[in-house]
Amino acid sequence: MFRNICPEEEGLIRETALMEQEIFPDPWSSREIASTAAQKQTFCMAALENEEVQGYFFCYYVLDECEIARIAVRASCRRSGVGRRLLSEMEEKCSSLGIRRIMLEVRESNMPAISFYRKNGFVTEGRRRGYYPGSPPEDAVLMGKELPAVPTGTEPLADV
Repeated sequence: MFRNICPEEEGLIRETALMEQEIFPDPWSSREIASTAAQKQTFCMAALENEEVQGYFFCYYVLDECEIARIAVRASCRRSGVGRRLLSEMEEKCSSLGIRRIMLEVRESNMPAISFYRKNGFVTEGRRRGYYPGSPPEDAVLMGKELPAVPTGTEPLADV
């Protein structure tokens, strides 16, 4: 089951923030998550099973492009299809908004994520040298995916 992450979902935001701490070296706080969820040009969703967050994503969009700001799957749920279901839900949401392109950046050392994205149609488009802080700083691999066009006559109105 998927649920929108919105500022009113305090429990969902808290649980997502806890996952952030487990997964990312630069975790977002509950306040940052709520602020992102409140922005007009965003969509944020969580995958749940028995009311437990298995994974989530946060996306920003402008016109017909979407950037994945965060996507994560709980360690115990990895390699079970949760990531693929999240990506599929994201692509459906993008299509409904008239979005034709999804972009992301990923740490160059995160080979499982890079492999996942490639298996799901993303291609490497570039690199940002020293993008992620650390000693030494780490490069970001830029990846993108074109989405199929919505059939003529059924284009949704973008929320711009």
